Amino acid sequence: MESTITRVDGFPFTRRERVRFRDCDAMGHVNNAVYSTYLEEARIGVLGGLSEFILARMEIDFRAELRAGEEVEIGTRCARIGTKSFELEHELRAGDRVVAAARSVLVAYDYERGESVPVPDELRARLHRALTPGPRG
Repeated sequence: MESTITRVDGFPFTRRERVRFRDCDAMGHVNNAVYSTYLEEARIGVLGGLSEFILARMEIDFRAELRAGEEVEIGTRCARIGTKSFELEHELRAGDRVVAAARSVLVAYDYERGESVPVPDELRARLHRALTPGPRG
């Protein structure tokens, strides 16, 4: 079965979320904090879970409002892979509107030792293979 999720141009991974009534604030649009949840779900989809990482940084540029019932598509790509961390770029779209752009920095982490560790080779290969788009122009 072919996916009905529209790929966000330039972003190899796309996740769709429906805006729920509970996502909205008193002004009737999605509360800023909810965008973090949408981004977290996108990261889980890309990485298969978050148990090997900590979120070190996230920045969000809000561009347009979202309202209950709309569908938001979160495009994700890998922008950088370092020794112990990597950066993901996200674009959130509702139809033809860009509603937000975001960046996340995740650090590979060993919770038993309580310290950062090198990004595992398997994940490094998967990020290169599945998320890094072709030449940017």
